[in-house]
Amino acid sequence: MWLADLIGGLAVLVLGFAVVFFSWQLPYMSEYGPGPGFLPRWIGFGIVGCALVVIIKVLRKHDKSGAFFKPLTKMGVKALILIIIAFLLFPLLGFSVGLGLFVGVSMRVMGKHGWISCGITAVVTAIAIHYIFAGWLSIPLPTGLIGW
Repeated sequence: MWLADLIGGLAVLVLGFAVVFFSWQLPYMSEYGPGPGFLPRWIGFGIVGCALVVIIKVLRKHDKSGAFFKPLTKMGVKALILIIIAFLLFPLLGFSVGLGLFVGVSMRVMGKHGWISCGITAVVTAIAIHYIFAGWLSIPLPTGLIGW
């Protein structure tokens, strides 16, 4: 498990440095106070700090044995893959339909629910997202090729 923790810590460290680097491109201060680069820069520093703590703890561990993944880590990897696929499909399907499918597929893959309950939940989620955001709140959502 220590190797997985080390890899995860290094990945988060790279993410933190990326946040700091890209936030440095934004103005730190504006005319009226903190600018658009203020919060991301400090969040990036926080991410780097937390990643360094994890990496140091892992490197100080004397017991370097154990499985690479804990049992629930596989579920986390599945969730990450589903999120990536959903974000890649949003431009094609639109936000409402994409989020509805994400919820239904996530229920099936992660929770082992039946196909009928997953399908009903996906349809209800897509309709609810569409009418709450686009209709009631008048917030335009990406529609994709489907137009919903």
